[in-house]
Amino acid sequence: MQEVWALKDINFEIKRGEAVAIIGRNGGGKSTLLEILTGTLTPTTCEVKVNGRVSALLELGSGFNPEYSGRDNVILNGLLLGLSKEDILSRFGEIEAFAEIGAAIDRPVKTYSSGMMMRLAFAVQVLCDPDILIIDEALSVGDFFFQQKCLSFIRGLCNKGVTLIFVSHDMGTVRDICERAIYLRAGEVCHEGQTSAVISKYFGDAHGTKPAYATVSHSLLAVVLQAPLIANNQLFIDALWRNSDQAIDKEGKLLAVAVHDENGHPCITFKVGEYAVISIAYVSDLNSECHAGLSIRNKFGEVVSTTGSYFRKTTLPQPSKLDAKLHVVISELRVQLMLESGQYSLEVTSGATTLPNRGLLLGAAPPIGPIDIQWDYEKNIAPFLGRFGLPVECSCYLMT
Repeated sequence: MQEVWALKDINFEIKRGEAVAIIGRNGGGKSTLLEILTGTLTPTTCEVKVNGRVSALLELGSGFNPEYSGRDNVILNGLLLGLSKEDILSRFGEIEAFAEIGAAIDRPVKTYSSGMMMRLAFAVQVLCDPDILIIDEALSVGDFFFQQKCLSFIRGLCNKGVTLIFVSHDMGTVRDICERAIYLRAGEVCHEGQTSAVISKYFGDAHGTKPAYATVSHSLLAVVLQAPLIANNQLFIDALWRNSDQAIDKEGKLLAVAVHDENGHPCITFKVGEYAVISIAYVSDLNSECHAGLSIRNKFGEVVSTTGSYFRKTTLPQPSKLDAKLHVVISELRVQLMLESGQYSLEVTSGATTLPNRGLLLGAAPPIGPIDIQWDYEKNIAPFLGRFGLPVECSCYLMT
């Protein structure tokens, strides 16, 4: 029998009023750590000190009796949190209004959808005046607008001094609400520190790689003639992916991919219609027309759009000094994200064209992202409705 440690050599401190994210791949130990912090799991060896009332949203529906009504479960959960029945009843109207499940509050919880379950569970936990709020992926369930409402409420709690421990695979949300992050990998603390820096490490480690570096480029295509420049400048410092092997040894080899907003800031969260600048560094023999390609996939893995330097009919640059056969090319794609709100992955390739819209694949990076595209459909007129937007011009006139 093999001994497996879900967590090992974990040591950290979270101060009162901090908002801290716990991030990592599946199996990294995040949920186990939260169960230990909440007291639902006893550690094999270690000491955990928690000061204050803890409210936790862990597994969906945990703490709910499926045979009881939503109303009865609110009272039960309030008692488990240490509130008196009088306190619970005095706050019940606020909890019911926040959950927004209507008459279902008096139906058995076993009849609830997952979204309704999350609404009620969240309302109970956050409206019971916690000192420490622990959330494990609960907000991935439910509709977009209730998620917005929850995140707004969480920010309000943080502003009031509530300590937040937040687990999510949505790095945009993590970056927005947490000032510090802890990255767990294989049950150990891999990185800890300021959120953006830890997220960069997390993305860089997605496939055994490290954050990338390359030369700043302001044109669609630029050539880097000296390989050491890749490690010394700014464009790929916050890259979403980089190849751990940076050797310029074969044509089509992908080296790094970075995503920025129009102001040059590293970014993975955009509004519908905003522009993303996607920079791709790859190796090319400039005489062979090796191009970079980009495909965007939705959460179902469907390709919603494909573009690249070949599709844009971009001519590869010809530097004045050619002292080597292979060179590093940086392809910058400025893409208007006319896609409906949601999360998307990027698929980056390099290849040589053989026939129109077909060619030889030379290099491919693993799925990169997710890129989060957001829109408040309730308050703002959308530029389009549906999966994606088309370029449209509109004019109005009177018929005479």
